[in-house]
Amino acid sequence: MISVVIAAKDQEYLLAETLAALVPAAADGFVREVVVADGGSSDGTCMVADAVGCVIVEGEAEAGLKAARSDWVLVVAPGVRLEADWFREAAIAMQRLQRGGSKPVAMLFRGAIDDYGWQARGRELALKLSRSSRRKQAVLAPRKSLLEGQRLAVYALRARAFTGGITLPPE
Repeated sequence: MISVVIAAKDQEYLLAETLAALVPAAADGFVREVVVADGGSSDGTCMVADAVGCVIVEGEAEAGLKAARSDWVLVVAPGVRLEADWFREAAIAMQRLQRGGSKPVAMLFRGAIDDYGWQARGRELALKLSRSSRRKQAVLAPRKSLLEGQRLAVYALRARAFTGGITLPPE
């Protein structure tokens, strides 16, 4: 039903976390394909993407959008983990929007920090107030609109996109 585009460069651990969070949606048939746009990684980013069956293209997010086959695309940053049932809410919203025949809409996820304490809650509040940082985390929108750079209306999903909480191994 949708394609997922992840632009990554030297982010093998973060990519693995993001891909693992997409498994329930893929098992349900909501995610048709995952395209990883590799910006010239020197670590195991391509190996991680290949191991789980992703389509790998060279370049930035735009190259991934061009390679995607679905009409709707989820552009997600490496290290962002979507809530377990995000795809159910997104599917319902997509059906409503398609039936309504309205203008193209970008669906944004609520930003959430995967950590404890008042500092994490403060960062969550900052994410809530900043639309631009939410767009950098995860956005679900029509592929054609993203490729053309159209200005889209925003629909806020209740599902959360988690960042933080990942500890990278020492180098």
